[in-house]
Amino acid sequence: MDLDHFAGLLSAQLRRPAVPVDQQLATLKRLSFRFSPELEAHLQAHPESYEDPAYLSLLCRLAQDEPDQALVTVPESPSPDTMYRDLLKSLSALTGGAADLSGGDLAPAADGKRTLTFTLNGQDCQYEAQDLGGWLDLGLLTHLNGLLAQREEKKRFLTVEDIRLPGQLVFFRSPQWAGFFAAATSLDAKEA
Repeated sequence: MDLDHFAGLLSAQLRRPAVPVDQQLATLKRLSFRFSPELEAHLQAHPESYEDPAYLSLLCRLAQDEPDQALVTVPESPSPDTMYRDLLKSLSALTGGAADLSGGDLAPAADGKRTLTFTLNGQDCQYEAQDLGGWLDLGLLTHLNGLLAQREEKKRFLTVEDIRLPGQLVFFRSPQWAGFFAAATSLDAKEA
């Protein structure tokens, strides 16, 4: 990505207008997100915290309270030895059982890479992760999407990147859903 393209994306992200919480909730419910009555009451009681950046703040809160609907990745981990294990556990919860992910053991570094071993629905899998120290190689999501495609799973890991997020917002939905999501929220969700 060249600098001009990056600057354009940054400018567009920072210019998105605030959206009332009621409107955000209605839009997200149409996109099949569920909100507990307690969470909905909290969001409506503190609208100033969730109206800007529109949808992003609210979805991050949803990820915190309802990890089976959304996940916010944290690219840097204070515990590098378990960071992939923790990520796989969170991704598994996000899929609601469609992709049972476990393991997450890393082989010692060799030539700037570390082999990550894990299971997907009971089948042994590997990923050659970049050795980034305490940082996650989020190319793992792309690798997982390839494995899901081979198994003819219709859903994929979709990501939203924004300058105001430390990592990525992740959903487990169909690629077609991503288009509806982007049109409704002005957040670009794409296959990882």
